[in-house]
Amino acid sequence: MTYNSNLLSRTHPERLADSARHALRLVADGSVRIDITAEYDLADLATAVQRLAEGATHGKSVIRVA
Repeated sequence: MTYNSNLLSRTHPERLADSARHALRLVADGSVRIDITAEYDLADLATAVQRLAEGATHGKSVIRVA
């Protein structure tokens, strides 16, 4: 089974919005944990994208935008 949020946003945006709200509630109440394994400043965006393209990332990467 796959999940394509891009397609869902075009075909059933209300279902995507419901799913997003539900997912954020689970994170907020601690039921689900998101492992952030790398953080980059916006100036390091090229490095972050390169690491992603190389498959060198594990977990979630975050770009900090000030």
